[in-house]
Amino acid sequence: MALTACCLMWLGCILYPVLVSGAASSSDHMRESIPGSEAHNEVEDLGHAMSGGKNREKHGQEALASPESPSHGDKVQLFGTVEFKRPLNTLPAWLDLLKRNEQASIFLPNTMFKRNVSWTTFKAKAPKSAMDLLRYVNAFWNTWPYKEDIANWHKQDYWAIPAEFLKKSGDCEDYSIIKYFTLKELGIPPEKMRIVVVRDTVRNFAHAILAVYLNGDVYILDNLSNTVLSHTRLRQYMPQYSVNEFSRWAHLKGRKIR
Repeated sequence: MALTACCLMWLGCILYPVLVSGAASSSDHMRESIPGSEAHNEVEDLGHAMSGGKNREKHGQEALASPESPSHGDKVQLFGTVEFKRPLNTLPAWLDLLKRNEQASIFLPNTMFKRNVSWTTFKAKAPKSAMDLLRYVNAFWNTWPYKEDIANWHKQDYWAIPAEFLKKSGDCEDYSIIKYFTLKELGIPPEKMRIVVVRDTVRNFAHAILAVYLNGDVYILDNLSNTVLSHTRLRQYMPQYSVNEFSRWAHLKGRKIR
């Protein structure tokens, strides 16, 4: 096992730039540019994927305060990948989004989400079961229409904060972002969630989803479906990187060395 782990870490250091470069070349139309960033090339290659085109499911009354942490001890490999922690400051667009969101929160009593639905009424109707809460939030925000960044913002890629999504809707990563912050406000710890940039290997496009680590599993909230499934049920997704407020991870498909 020690040999396997060492080999995987060694391969990750060598292959990760190749993996990122390959993903970038296959989706040039999704490219993002962040002028002035020291990590411009890496963010451009990774960040553009966030504007793409687009079991065991547990039931019962899970406590919101006790989802398991996505730590190495849980042995949960997201979509079967090996992950490598990366500096969060290599995604300046994400850091900028966090700052903008702090200044324009939508989670206030009088904020109207849609007709007859305010944050207060939405929160009052939120289920107590963690799994039901994931379904509730996923289905609600999926009612917003899909809109590409080029139509909304005249940019190939733009990461919208929830206040902007509320006004204009958005594309796949924007759904994931607003679901992330909604669940955070409803009691799901943010360290148990990640926005994940994936490659859909069946439809061959870049995509973004929200992953929630809960009770030793990872559940996926996707704007393409109102059904919340374990990551083990969605074999078409190959993660490229994932991020939350605390860190960022690169992902490689791992296999045992015999």
